[in-house]
Amino acid sequence: MSIYPWGRYRAKGMIFWKLIMIKLISKVKSETLADLRSFCRETTSLMTSDVSNYAKGRYRLWLFHECNLSNGKITKSYHNDRLWNFCQRVYPGTNIGLLTFGGNINGIHSKGLIKEHRDHGYSRAIARTVNLGSCIFNYDGKDYQLNDGDIIEFNCKKLHGVTKILSEERFSINLWQLNQEKGYFPIV
Repeated sequence: MSIYPWGRYRAKGMIFWKLIMIKLISKVKSETLADLRSFCRETTSLMTSDVSNYAKGRYRLWLFHECNLSNGKITKSYHNDRLWNFCQRVYPGTNIGLLTFGGNINGIHSKGLIKEHRDHGYSRAIARTVNLGSCIFNYDGKDYQLNDGDIIEFNCKKLHGVTKILSEERFSINLWQLNQEKGYFPIV
């Protein structure tokens, strides 16, 4: 199924365009893709096994801030100026992220999958994902293939997950904004 943000519908000779809640918003520039992948590969040594019951066997690294999912406490996390600047171009105002991977790198084996779930209340509803590699992303009961360099936007409060990795390795940079209306504030 296509992840483009529109569907075309006909009714009585008229065409209507319907915005859906997952959309391809951009692609990583080809000249950036190799550097970004190299950075992600080098960062696997900093990753830890995911504690979420939805993501058993997946490795991840919190970016900028971390949310303890059991008590909601926000703390500072990994920060890299170059990555921060890239993420601000992808999602202006983002202040929390998660780098995940699937594959075998530097002796670390990560499944890279996550069962269908809704994201914790620490984040606002809109998420963006930078996809490196290829996978099947299930969103709101439908499967979508994400390809190398795809940047998608979706409502993370709807059920979503990664059900299959199609490439030898896959990285995702998942970006959110902290939900200050619910009391989740960045650490200054």
